[in-house]
Amino acid sequence: MKRHRLAAAISLLIIAGAIHAQGPHLVAPQTVAAEQLSDAMVANTRLLLTRAGAFDPTSEQVDFSATGAAPDVTAARYAIVQFADGSAARERLEKQNVRIVGYVPNNAYIVKLDEQATLGTLNRQSGVRWSGLYQPGMKLDPRLYTNAQGALKEAPFGGIELEVFGFSGESAERLAEGLAKAAPGARITAVNSREDNPYVRANVSVTQLAAFVRGVTAIEGVSWVAPYLQPAFENSAAIGTIQGNSTANPAGSGAVEAGKTPIWDHGIFGSGQIVAVSDSGVDANEAWFTTLDKGSGPVTAVASATTPALPGAGVLQPTQKVIGYWIQPGATAYDNTTTCPGGSPTSFHGTHTSGTVLGDAAGTFGATTYLASTPTAANHELADGMAPNAQLLFLDIGNDTTGCLSITDLTGTLQQGYAGGARIHSASWGAPTGGIYSGNDFEADYVLSSRAEDMIFVVSAGNEGSGNQTTGTPGNAKNAITVGALGHGGSTTVASFSSRGPTADGRRKPDVMAPGSSTISASGDATTNATPEAPLSKALSGTSMSAPTVSGNAALLRQYFADGWYPRGAATAADKYNPSGMAMKAVILNGTNAISTTNWNSNAYGWGRMWLDSNLWFANTLTGGDDNRRLRLFERTQAAGLKTGEQHEYTIANVAAGQELRATLTWYDIEAQQGSLLSLVNNLDLEVVGPGGTYLGNVFTSGVSTTGGTADVRNTVEQFRLTAPTAGSYTFRVKGTSVPGGARANTNRQGYALAVSGAFGLPATAAFAAPAASSATNSGNNINVAFTSAAGAQGFQLYRANGTCATANAADFRLVGSGAASPLVDSTPRAGQTYAYKVRGVSGDIEGDASNCVDTTSTAACLLQPEFSHDSLAVTSTQGATCKVGLAWAAAPTNCPSSTVSYAVERDVTPYFTAPTTIAAAVNTPSYDDVGVAFASPYFYRVTATDSLGNAAPKSAIVNGTPIGPNGIRGRNYLDDGDNRIYSTLEAPWKVTNTAASAGTLSFHSGFDNVNYPSDACGAITTPSMLIPAAASLSFKARYDFEYQWDGMVLEISTDNGATWNDLPPDGGYPNTLAQTIPNNACNYPPTHGAFTGVTTAASNADPNNGTATAVFKPFTRDLSAYAGQSVRIRWRVTSDGSAEFAGAFLDEMKITADQLFSDGFELDAQYTCTSAP
Repeated sequence: MKRHRLAAAISLLIIAGAIHAQGPHLVAPQTVAAEQLSDAMVANTRLLLTRAGAFDPTSEQVDFSATGAAPDVTAARYAIVQFADGSAARERLEKQNVRIVGYVPNNAYIVKLDEQATLGTLNRQSGVRWSGLYQPGMKLDPRLYTNAQGALKEAPFGGIELEVFGFSGESAERLAEGLAKAAPGARITAVNSREDNPYVRANVSVTQLAAFVRGVTAIEGVSWVAPYLQPAFENSAAIGTIQGNSTANPAGSGAVEAGKTPIWDHGIFGSGQIVAVSDSGVDANEAWFTTLDKGSGPVTAVASATTPALPGAGVLQPTQKVIGYWIQPGATAYDNTTTCPGGSPTSFHGTHTSGTVLGDAAGTFGATTYLASTPTAANHELADGMAPNAQLLFLDIGNDTTGCLSITDLTGTLQQGYAGGARIHSASWGAPTGGIYSGNDFEADYVLSSRAEDMIFVVSAGNEGSGNQTTGTPGNAKNAITVGALGHGGSTTVASFSSRGPTADGRRKPDVMAPGSSTISASGDATTNATPEAPLSKALSGTSMSAPTVSGNAALLRQYFADGWYPRGAATAADKYNPSGMAMKAVILNGTNAISTTNWNSNAYGWGRMWLDSNLWFANTLTGGDDNRRLRLFERTQAAGLKTGEQHEYTIANVAAGQELRATLTWYDIEAQQGSLLSLVNNLDLEVVGPGGTYLGNVFTSGVSTTGGTADVRNTVEQFRLTAPTAGSYTFRVKGTSVPGGARANTNRQGYALAVSGAFGLPATAAFAAPAASSATNSGNNINVAFTSAAGAQGFQLYRANGTCATANAADFRLVGSGAASPLVDSTPRAGQTYAYKVRGVSGDIEGDASNCVDTTSTAACLLQPEFSHDSLAVTSTQGATCKVGLAWAAAPTNCPSSTVSYAVERDVTPYFTAPTTIAAAVNTPSYDDVGVAFASPYFYRVTATDSLGNAAPKSAIVNGTPIGPNGIRGRNYLDDGDNRIYSTLEAPWKVTNTAASAGTLSFHSGFDNVNYPSDACGAITTPSMLIPAAASLSFKARYDFEYQWDGMVLEISTDNGATWNDLPPDGGYPNTLAQTIPNNACNYPPTHGAFTGVTTAASNADPNNGTATAVFKPFTRDLSAYAGQSVRIRWRVTSDGSAEFAGAFLDEMKITADQLFSDGFELDAQYTCTSAP
């Protein structure tokens, strides 16, 4: 078989195809600093960009021997395949039924190997440049390398805290068992059982760390292991600053600056908005959080804390200020001022940050009465928050006993807040990771791009000071809005403590700035009961204070859209709109005020200070308002986004001079593979064509866009800015430069939001009249929407919502197409999905009124595969008077409406299907009897499920069957050797293989070729019923490498045709036992059970040196005299736990000998033979 050379790595990488005659040369792992990660390096498609270095895997191999990781392996279940060209690479893999579990720049995917997706088949793929195994060293964060471990910080209560991620589909519970084995004294602190993102956290002593690192990197299901850092904590003065761009420095409590609240002045106070805050707790009976007036009078109540299971929602109180108070795993209710070891006092941190977002003092206390806000009045008093009429969904992550934060499942916490109705999540906490993309960043990007597309996650940048690359997690997430801190009030000076960018891969962070010094907001006390207390306040400083300032103002922004202020500048019911998180982020960053005129997108202050009124246009300009620029928003959600090579164009024809013209493109990128040097996966680009030429996003000189330059290759925010634009027409292009997608299906289409603001559409004119939509009809894979309209439109835009016109939410219509005339085309419908459509004309560069609604159900070609269970194919019968092999499998449901599924059965006489024959092409039921077979001849089968539209699921696993007589076989005739006879049936993971044999070329292996046996396996190779003669003995040859005393193989016998089984130790007893099992082996054998375990070497049948000892075939026997005259079945059963797999077992020459042997090997007895069908 083809041999593969070890070729290199990524903190994930490899045994490669022998591309160069001399093979790759060894290179040491080398960290690439942000300033070293050049655009040229990112654009070099030959390189794999990994945390272990940037290298060409065809010529370089990373040597991980000094890192402390487990040694390189020659067999594994996961591999990397790099393509010469990224275009259509994903489609090629999916067409060959290869399972993708991750993406690595450049042009490489991590894949799971199986019997049909091997390194050999990957190398034969069109366009493949290189492929190789995912080596243990590729899983290791460089901060855990042996020479770096001395710099690790101990957890608050001692030990080193580590986080371990598994590949999609792996079991978190089994990974946890593997961690416990790697370091027996390790304490498992979190287990998150998500199929698409399994995660375990463990605390190990410093003395155990080296053994833990070596052991955990040997676990095949592990994709990444890294240090876990304990998260830590990172207003009237800010109100005028963010709403009206004030530069004054008022007190932090009391009256707001006159004329600087243009958003409040238009009656926008956060009404109808729910903001989730995850923090140390809230002193719930402080009067900041006890009263809500939705317009029907104040409702006063103190929130009760509950503990709903993640990620589901808990109890909601729609009429209360605190709509829900939900305690997260490991936390306790309400707030405190305890000190986490090594940290600072909590100081009622969560009470303070929540107050900044939406605190609203209300009630009478002694001689003083405070008025609650209403949907029409702020009633600002003391240190009320940014959005006083919004509601709080509090997610308590604080432990009052330890003073530490407990973030055990950020994915679940974010999803729970979303399930509770929050579309803004504020997090004033983080861990100082030095700009490195870490676990919480991964989780935030995963949730926002997959589960909560219309939510924003606002995060504090950190308080690690003025040095470069000091932002922390989750603020390093691509999709988060990361907030740095300025001085007090209207200051434009960056606070000395505010963390700076760039991230470790050179991305711009923070995103935006807000006041964060001496912020006066709510405080608490030691008592929380059912009686409201007078509102306490205090001053705190930090990016913890600036993040909730942005979150509260984001609630005002979201109400602006939800109430229908866009695009008309007046609240209009027909224009109500639920923006995506991408749109919210784009508008926030598009409206910032420059901190510096010479350095626009700085790593110290991102895109500048938040300024709401800069982008929010009002038809009625009030005192202090700035309505010289209008806003256009072009939003395409993921379902209607771009694939590689596609682009969308938008033109604003009449931009006037004299006002800044700015455009901001944002998108929610999918989660990056940890260990990748570059976290960007799906790369979009902004291109603007105007009177001055062609401009690329993020190419600036002195804060102004300039022509030329190169496209941005690392950020998910791109801006264009002209402070003095030439009047004329500007075309904005969003280009799908590279959209490879990742482990999740359908991630190779990328949505986005583009916000444009400038002097256009002014002076305002009446809205263009609503077109009259007449029909939505299918046309091939598109839906055409026909309409009639008045003359004079510059063009038309098509909006889509899921459901019918009767069921679709009027605020959920999203842009899916545009054009000059009827019909408009929706090119991204999903087959079988019902859609509602509306059309708007564009006139004066502004969208007009929406048309009536039309709907239809898409008949586009469905490309979704049936859901076929790969391992469900089984042999149901090989015995009978007429020779046959009976097959059955789990029915495959179709994913395409109005389609049916049929099955094709293939057969071959070799396990490698070198010349398969389709023996049945259109089987309509999940079973088939093959009667075209001969007695005692081995056959191999596989099944393909295909729907009536031609979508085929991955082929099934391969099974084998040999026809025999109705009573089975006579024991003295039994021989299983793979080459001549295969009587036994094989359960997964057993396969017939040509990679090792004691005689001939074939044997039986407990795994795929060149792949270790799987974790959590319990499967047997089982003989048919055999009549045992007198003086019979079973003999077989075995070569194995099982994790010593944890995994192994057991021999068993049944005298009732498999109904019950009894142990059948070999003569002389088993070589050893499963002494180390908890038990946690998949077959649930106890630790005292004997087993074939360890390694069969020349000197031992249970050598403990797994992976290094040389395994050889050894003979074993078992006397069967006690079973003479009985019909029995015998099985060799493999059992494994959740980690540390090796080569497994090879069985050969399995036979029974007795006092009589027939030279031809057959007993011609009608009960023990079958007749071939005519």
